[in-house]
Amino acid sequence: MSPVEIMFALQQTPPFDSLTDSELEIAATVAVELRFAAGALVLGPGEPFHRLLIKLEGSWQLNDQELPGLLGIESLLAGAEGPGEIRAGAAGARCLTFTRGHFFTLINECPTLLLSLLSSADQVKEERGFL
Repeated sequence: MSPVEIMFALQQTPPFDSLTDSELEIAATVAVELRFAAGALVLGPGEPFHRLLIKLEGSWQLNDQELPGLLGIESLLAGAEGPGEIRAGAAGARCLTFTRGHFFTLINECPTLLLSLLSSADQVKEERGFL
């Protein structure tokens, strides 16, 4: 994906849709596209995320339950382990990813992104009955 395509994809994806064009441009220069084949391991059991994953296509699953489009927020912010073995769904998954360092640079430079990410994480916990 070109930086312009990445910028457009981020602009369509909450919480990145809250960023300004100049912030999206910065994010697009450091985002990397990743693809996972059907059933491929996304995260092993007991492992923490070392990057933020933003689903563009396909799905990822934990115990046959589809997971939300953003993975790794709690792990990156609080050092928490992932929820268990996560695998790409039957059609695989295509995503954008930010390394830990780029993630922290982005939330430092774009505080609205941090607020939106925290809100998204709380929403997921509430949907799962954790809040």
